[in-house]
Amino acid sequence: MTRTFALDEASSLARLGDEEVVAALRRLEIESRRLYAARLRLIAEIDARGLAGPLGYSGAAALVREVGGHNPGAARKLVAQARALNSSVTRTGAVVEAELPRTAEALWDGSIGPEHVEAIRAAVEILPRKVSPDDRQSAEAILVEAAQASEPRIVTRLGREIRARLDPDGEPPEEGYGAGSGPWLALRPRPDGGLTGVFGLDAESGALLTNLLSPLTAPRVEGGAVDSRSRDERYGDALVDVLRLAARSPRAPDEAGEPVTVLVTADLIDLERRAGPGLLDGHLSLSSARIRRLACDASVVPAVFGGRGEILDVGRASRTVPRAIRRALILRDAGCTFPGCDRKAKWCQAHHIVHWADGGPTALDNLALVCAYHHRLLHRTDWTVTMIDGRPWYRPPGYVDPDRVPRRNVLHAHRVGSVVTTRQSTVASCHETDDGTLPPVSTNSRSAARKVSSGTPLPAGKALSDRSVSAGDAGSPTLYASSSSPAYSK
Repeated sequence: MTRTFALDEASSLARLGDEEVVAALRRLEIESRRLYAARLRLIAEIDARGLAGPLGYSGAAALVREVGGHNPGAARKLVAQARALNSSVTRTGAVVEAELPRTAEALWDGSIGPEHVEAIRAAVEILPRKVSPDDRQSAEAILVEAAQASEPRIVTRLGREIRARLDPDGEPPEEGYGAGSGPWLALRPRPDGGLTGVFGLDAESGALLTNLLSPLTAPRVEGGAVDSRSRDERYGDALVDVLRLAARSPRAPDEAGEPVTVLVTADLIDLERRAGPGLLDGHLSLSSARIRRLACDASVVPAVFGGRGEILDVGRASRTVPRAIRRALILRDAGCTFPGCDRKAKWCQAHHIVHWADGGPTALDNLALVCAYHHRLLHRTDWTVTMIDGRPWYRPPGYVDPDRVPRRNVLHAHRVGSVVTTRQSTVASCHETDDGTLPPVSTNSRSAARKVSSGTPLPAGKALSDRSVSAGDAGSPTLYASSSSPAYSK
């Protein structure tokens, strides 16, 4: 039952219980978002009718500034949002379709707020003109889903990742890029999983790098054959050699106690037959030939996998998560799994979904990566974790969502998820299913965010005891192989 009260009467608020106060704030937040949507619709109508000119104003932003008492920049932002979220009919009868219809729908139902709207609008606005309409729609759908479960800053970061995939070359460096005498490095991910970037070093650091690379850049003559590599290619190979040397150093940095390691997952039978791809760090597809070449440098360590490719649990023999299971967690979760958190795996702890003290096993399907803050939150509040299709989903307390609809971290799902490919470009998608295909994007942004896919079970296969392999040599690839595609490596 919903209780009514007057906000301007302290005595009325005093009669509310603690959870009722929080629930009231939540209802007001939703209503304020709907009012914001209504405001944008009115501004769009003012803009479409051209009312500013007859009233003596230079444009819609100037009129909005006067009526609302806004700063000039805030007024321009309101007009930009109004145009993006609303379709309109001009005085000549032309229909102008909304650029961000899913964003408008989510704002009207109260599942996102004004800051989310601006983050989405800004992210789509900076996409290059060459990006196709289909890719723009896919990008908006991904951003809206993220906004419904995350803070605006996460949406902004996701928008930058989407642009990097759609425009891997980026804008040309500006004059003075990386200005300053100190070292700097700017990296961009490429659609093929590689990196491109620019950097600058001070004189001392530059000399150090040159002296490290120079002995490795001389043209190689093997069997009388001339080295056909260009100068840039030789320096690139030399840099890789230096990186591998540094990774093998006993003083190399680690991540959560793990040495610097590259993880590769593959189906063992496919590997033996030289057929079928594998995955690099859980997301980049590699050919069987490349995996076999990487495996040549790997020291082989047996690991046990179940019929669906999951690493078997170690029961209750240990509360501490073994290294092999932690690696599987990193591949599956990529970082803190709490909705909206962007903490990377190296800052995370393994949380027992069924607490170890309550009989929960130290098993992959009973563990989830969470940062220290959200680990404490799970132990102190009514947030609960459940595994759905092999992934951790979170049910909020009733005062956050009365329906307690499960949520997941869409930022990390984006990092390890599927890729939507069109003829012009690619967009990394948050949507994924167990068979690696993409479900259709719902036209209802709220239902799309709340949908829990039942998924398709992976094909069963016999368990492996000593045929699976992994390599933990620092600086070398680590290879996991199983008789069926590992559920955590998607």
